Amino acid sequence: MENTREIACSIVSAVLEQGGQSHVVLRETLNRHPEMPGRDRHFIQCLVHGTVENLLLLDAKLNRVSKTPVNKMKPWIRTILRTGAYQILFMEKVPASAACNEAVKLAEKHHFHGLKGFVNGVLRAVARDPSLPEGDLALRYSTPAWLMERWQKTWGTEKTKAMMEAFLQSAKLSVRWNLSLATKDEIIQSLTGQKAALEPLPFGLPGCFLTEFERIDGLTAFQKGWIQVQDVSSILAGEAAAPKPGSRILDLCAAPGGKSLHLADLLRGTGEVIACDLTEKKTAMIEENLRRCGLLNLSVQVSDARVFRPEWEASFDLVMADLPCSGLGTIGHKPEIKYRVTPESIHSLSALQREILSAAVRYLKPGGTLVYSTCTVDAEENIDNFRWLLETFPLEPVPLTDVLPQGPEDESRKAGYIQLLPGTHPCDGFFISKCKRKDQ
Repeated sequence: MENTREIACSIVSAVLEQGGQSHVVLRETLNRHPEMPGRDRHFIQCLVHGTVENLLLLDAKLNRVSKTPVNKMKPWIRTILRTGAYQILFMEKVPASAACNEAVKLAEKHHFHGLKGFVNGVLRAVARDPSLPEGDLALRYSTPAWLMERWQKTWGTEKTKAMMEAFLQSAKLSVRWNLSLATKDEIIQSLTGQKAALEPLPFGLPGCFLTEFERIDGLTAFQKGWIQVQDVSSILAGEAAAPKPGSRILDLCAAPGGKSLHLADLLRGTGEVIACDLTEKKTAMIEENLRRCGLLNLSVQVSDARVFRPEWEASFDLVMADLPCSGLGTIGHKPEIKYRVTPESIHSLSALQREILSAAVRYLKPGGTLVYSTCTVDAEENIDNFRWLLETFPLEPVPLTDVLPQGPEDESRKAGYIQLLPGTHPCDGFFISKCKRKDQ
């Protein structure tokens, strides 16, 4: 039977050796162990996330004490050493002896008998000198140097450091209330009745942070569709869209459906929301959430957002385009992203966004509204493409001055966009822009 460290190693291996997504592999793995106590789930989550998050720093430490470089090690041994080093260097409640002994057992269990001494020796060396390698900001925050330099050039050193520190903090689970299904008081009473602890969301948003609960799917409010797991930044995008009652709305890249459900909820039973995504696997995620929430003014379709659909031309009051992007604003809970993105991939994604936006504009009715958003902090995917939109099509910006309290972003909000940065704002990194067709 697998123990917690073995399960954590299998997840880390799936992410770092096989290209998996940490949040997906974690969720699917833990779902296969419904009997697992909460403390064990928490240990696995912390070990997986911390190992991936600090990968470059851990490898630098291991390379200093090992005669065999990390990139020359066998994949399973590399994974055992990375997770073992993380426990020794970062998990204060784990005795170094336990991290070493359990790592040796895992090597033996997976038939690496001849490498038990190597595993033991490397981790004992880490334990004897648990100081972290010193270096520049890139190493300190385990981020590729080119990416750190790019952010410093765009945001300056202080904002970049604040963002990196924010990525390292444990994120609270935020949920949005579906107020067309239940009142705020009914939702709060249901949650607190099941001993969940609530904290208000920033900016007066309709929802709360949830703490002190075992599983989200065990909460009655979740089962009834009264709450939807959604990041603060994503909720802000729906609030910025501010659809009018009776609106016809198209969400082009909707999976897993949080924004589509939010827009349908804001319509309070009126109008129509069509939620689309590229594959049946993605639309199935939307449909799963829709079945739970039961909003009757929302429908789901498989559709390629790059391909213009003539039957939709000039027929929507609002188009939501939360487009494919590098996802760099979500590093706090998807840390492997920072190791996989390249300047070339960012440029390709920016071009893909323009392709989709070119079709999106044509779906707007005269006077219709386009909300273009991403979950990244990269200017090439954000403000550069928003400016391109305004220069290329008959669009004018819509001020976002009512979306957030007064602050240093006032000028950008007057110009129709806002860039949310972790460390500056209490949420994921996110870009939200709003414009409308000039021709009335």
